[in-house]
Amino acid sequence: MNKFCQRNCIIHETILSYLPQQNGIAERAIAIIFEMVRYMLHSAGLSLRYWGKAFLYATHIQSLLLTTGLDSMVLFKA
Repeated sequence: MNKFCQRNCIIHETILSYLPQQNGIAERAIAIIFEMVRYMLHSAGLSLRYWGKAFLYATHIQSLLLTTGLDSMVLFKA
């Protein structure tokens, strides 16, 4: 895994298990994605059958949004 991360310029950081302090950012990001999926399906009047496609689109939209930590750069470009 370390070789794969180094080869692909990925910073691999480990965390301690079961510490909610370290999971807060990830949990909030996941909650936002699920809210986006529910809203997209509801507003389009689609059944839950399209949940997977809506999830893919929601994550794609998230990657195109500006983030404050990247100085007006989208996550996809970073």
